Order: sequence, then structure tokens, then C-alpha cells
Amino acid sequence: MTTKEPKYYFENKLKPPKAFFDWCYSQISTFKWSNKQKTILASDRSDCFVIERRLTKQSNLTFFDKFYSFATVLVTAKRIEIQSYGFWSRVTEGKQTIECELTNFEQFAGGKHVMVTRLDNGRPVFGLTPNKPFGGPYAGVKLYTNGWADKISNTSELRYLRIEQLSAFDIENIYKYRKEIEFLQKINANALANQVMFPRYMNNVYGSWRKNVDMRTINENWLRKNKQFFKNSSRTFLEYELEKRIKERNGKVVPGIERYLDYRDINKVPKGVGIIRFQNWMIKNKVNFKYYLDYLSLLKDLGIELDENLILPKDLKKAHDNAVELLNQMQREVNEKMYEKRLKAILKYETVVGDCAFLVPKDLNELVAEGKALHHCVGGSGYIDSHKQGKTTIVFIRQKEAIEKPFYTLELKNENIIQLRGKHNQVAPPEIKEAAESWLGWLKKQKS
Repeated sequence: MTTKEPKYYFENKLKPPKAFFDWCYSQISTFKWSNKQKTILASDRSDCFVIERRLTKQSNLTFFDKFYSFATVLVTAKRIEIQSYGFWSRVTEGKQTIECELTNFEQFAGGKHVMVTRLDNGRPVFGLTPNKPFGGPYAGVKLYTNGWADKISNTSELRYLRIEQLSAFDIENIYKYRKEIEFLQKINANALANQVMFPRYMNNVYGSWRKNVDMRTINENWLRKNKQFFKNSSRTFLEYELEKRIKERNGKVVPGIERYLDYRDINKVPKGVGIIRFQNWMIKNKVNFKYYLDYLSLLKDLGIELDENLILPKDLKKAHDNAVELLNQMQREVNEKMYEKRLKAILKYETVVGDCAFLVPKDLNELVAEGKALHHCVGGSGYIDSHKQGKTTIVFIRQKEAIEKPFYTLELKNENIIQLRGKHNQVAPPEIKEAAESWLGWLKKQKS
């Protein structure tokens, strides 16, 4: 813990060059009103975009224009700082004024990471504040390109590391784990070193960011203990954990399984089958594990006891579809308690894009009806529970002229569309995909 007050960091920060502020002001538009008799310029700045408007008696010459946010990364041998500045542009009686102040500040120095922000009353406090109501501290921030990445690699405390690509958002993690990264690079375990530097990846199966590594596991003792496993290899943390957990199931890794199975999924593999046979079945059938979990969830809803033939069906799609049909033949009523609050939050997802209407289930039994109508598994308890709890969001796509008739079903997770299916899990055509992407863009704008 630091004993210095927050204001100390603002008062003793590195001084940004004049070129940074010149660049910031060049990004801020100014205004020009004119008619045949008169021209009003809001400012004399000439190196920025000018918004031209016709000058009339009704012209509004006093208004708040816009909030802009810019950041710069400053580097010395002993310090790395990320300084974010807010700019407030206002026009009063045709004249533009721009206020500027340091809003968020990060410093990496002497093994410490300090974050300071400015409250509305101007007082500095520890921490960072969101740049937008529904974003993080760097949402909407434009970063000044001044060669800072090269300076970090060549000048800073991180100069001992090999960093091929670097964004400002990677600095915190790399600085925190710089000793582990240096150790891995020295033993030529570059794949794991890169995973520690850039610990997240987009998992298309789950539609979310997942971690390449678990830094609760990786420390100096763990690295030395497992040095021989990673030394002079391209082995990854995921491979290490996958091998470890498969061994715990009295098996060995079948080459190629890493393309289909994540180590975090091993505990979801049914116990009634050998883990080696399960891996071979997955690879042979190119099984999407999430789709397989949907199948298992359907069997659970049906109350069917698992045997080896059910665990490893010869045709997973056919077995999945048969389970869907059996489930949809059942008379089921879903408990609606606790859904009211969730529904209120997602009603704002509804809109019309072109010929498509995007709707959310008004009650959970609509998911059951959707599954029955389109012969897919969205009516299974797995989807119902996940939707109810907010782990995922199911959206109905309907033709605008036939709004009551099920058409396509969309699954949204972590602001990504991870499934878009029609009748019998039919893949959506390009025009529906395009409408869905437009809807997603509209939704993100509503949240920003």
C-alpha cells in the first residue's frame, strides 16, 4: 500500500508534450454559421473539422456541444503512466470554450500500480471512474500514438521482456506478472509466456471471453515445479490442465482433443464412459461440446437414465432432435416467479429492423412454445434457467407482418450472438444474420 495522498500523483505526474494537447484540440470540432450578410466562427482554430450551419434568426448559438476524452501513455526508465484527459466543449453566444482536466491516471513504478481519479468536485481519490455510464474508464477514449509501445519495450521496467504487440489495456497485466513472463521467456516457453501476457480469448462455443491461464495457479513455485513440461516447447496452460484432469479420470490425452474440449469441461463429461473413448468419439464426430451439453440437459429433463449408447450416440444430431421432439410432446408449465425483474430489464431489447421484429419472451412458457414450434431445444430447462437468471438471453425474431408466428431464435451472451437458429436448428440465411447484426449494433448504442 502506498502512503502518498492521491493528489501527490496528480501534482507529480509526467508532463505530456505540447504535441499531445495540440492533437487533442485538433480532434474537437468547431462551428461556423453564415448567411449572405454575416458569418460567425465559434473559434479561430483552423486544424480541426468545422461544422457549418446556416445562420438564421432561429439559430441556437448557446449550447453544450460534447464531451471528448483522450489519453496518452508516457514512459521513462522508472515509470509508465496512462493519463486520460476530459475535454468539455461549450458554445455561448456563438463562441466556443473548451475546458480540459486530467480525469483518470494510472502509474506503474517500483513494482506498484497506482490508480487515481478526479471526483466531480475536483478532489483526487484512488481508483478509476467510468468514462461513460455503461462503460469502463477507457470507453470511448482516443489514444494518442506517440511511439509509447516501443518506449515500453526499450526503456521501461518491462524492457527485459519480448513483447511483439502491445495495447494500453495490456500494460496492467504484463506489469503485474513481469517476473513470471521473464522466467518463461528465459526457458523458451513462449506460448505460455504469451498466455500470461494476454490471458483472455474469445470462446466461440460459449460466446464469452475465457481465460487462457489461471493466475491463481501460476506462481514462482508452480513454474519451477513444472519447468520441464513447458521448457523449449509451445505447450500451453490449457494443455497442461487438460492433461492433468484427463489423468485424474484415469486416461491420457488423445491428440487433437484440445480443439473440442476445454479442461474446464472435463467435470461435465458423464462418468459412465471411459475418458479415452469419449475423446475419440468427440474427435471422430467433431462434436461441439455446448451442443452436447444441450443434449444431456434434454435427457435430464426427460428423466432418462444415461447408458453408454446414450452418452455416445452414433448420430448426435439425430439423438438431439429425437430428445427435442420427446420433450416438446410433454405438457409442461414453467414457474414464473423471479422472472418479472429480469423481463423488465430486457424489454428494451425489443425493436424492428427492416422486416424483422425482435421480441423477448414475456413469460418463460413462451420458450417452451418456441421450442415446440421450431422443433429445437430452447424450451429445455437449461435454456429456461439460463435465460431466467440472466446467464444468457433468448430473443425471438419474427416477421414484422406475422409477429405471432415463431420464425428464428437468437441467443445473446456477453453482447455476442452465439446462436441464431430456425426450424429444426436450421442455420439462418444471410438476410436474417444481417438483420440480427444490425439489431445488435442498435442494442449496443442504447447501452452506451
